[in-house]
Amino acid sequence: MTKPKEKTREELTAEIEENKKKIRQLENREKVLRQKLSQEERRTRSHRLVVRGTGSKRILLRVFAIRATSMRCADWYPF
Repeated sequence: MTKPKEKTREELTAEIEENKKKIRQLENREKVLRQKLSQEERRTRSHRLVVRGTGSKRILLRVFAIRATSMRCADWYPF
């Protein structure tokens, strides 16, 4: 079995710089992915709140409509 060739100081320095560059790229990629995840969570949360709010508003409008009908006041409408 032969001994692997030893690298020179310049080769080792170049390899270190190359690996540092890869680390920076991966850290930036992680940052981008975290931002995308945050945006997706925010979008999902907003959608859920809008859907729940719409449902609540629909129920309130029905309650007010029933009240208006029971009060015999057809032009009374809160919105």
